[in-house]
Amino acid sequence: MSEAYSSVLITGASGGIGAALAQAIAAFDPDRMVLVGRRAEPMHTLAAQLDCPTEICIADIATDSGRAGVLDQMHGIDLLVNCAGFGSFGPFDSADPDQQRRMVEVNCVAPIVFTRAALPLMRKAGRGCIVNVASGMGYQPMPFMSTYAASKAFLLHWSEGITEELRGTGVRVVTVCPGTVHTGFGAAGNIPLSEMAGVPLVTVSLDAVIASTMAAIQGRSDVTRPGLGNWVGTAVGRLAPRWLVRRVLGWAMGRDYRKLSG
Repeated sequence: MSEAYSSVLITGASGGIGAALAQAIAAFDPDRMVLVGRRAEPMHTLAAQLDCPTEICIADIATDSGRAGVLDQMHGIDLLVNCAGFGSFGPFDSADPDQQRRMVEVNCVAPIVFTRAALPLMRKAGRGCIVNVASGMGYQPMPFMSTYAASKAFLLHWSEGITEELRGTGVRVVTVCPGTVHTGFGAAGNIPLSEMAGVPLVTVSLDAVIASTMAAIQGRSDVTRPGLGNWVGTAVGRLAPRWLVRRVLGWAMGRDYRKLSG
């Protein structure tokens, strides 16, 4: 990285993009890295592979108590990566209401809480970086994944707003909007990615997401959309009439849901 970050905290570090980012950032030898997640074993395994001082914070950030535990670890953080997130698939009116609430807590509330805690000290120091991992789905309504797409739209727009507020302060906000990445995301949310139409067109490799994110952290962009298919898809989502986008996606996602649910 062109700027050295000495103290790093990464949520969602027990697998997927979060774990891969931890490995990439650790290569730049920070003085301290805090891995946050709910699953202890994979984080301990990851920590043993990193060549930098590493701490483990086991926390359910869908809860106030879990977020409080993370806040206790945030002293001196100058690179915050809000990577934790999950989704679900199916009609909203039959979705588990507790799962939907937890999704908003993890995808939206936790980044607000952690960013609000980190930013004042970063502004005072005149340096620092917040990385928010959103999604290409945040560029358009997504029937049958409505809460997830809306939560990522919030994360994208909120991050872009803060980016402008911080212009000239030395503190940056980077928003990452990947397409489909075949990590544990689909299995965790019972999302049948391999069976859904159109997914191959917006699928991007984990390596490409990490490379794009690291380049953005180095100051090359404020918003990054890894993958050509994902970039095209998000552009269409912004330029096409919204009623048309939601009709097409509603038809495709509804067909997938009916086929998979029998």
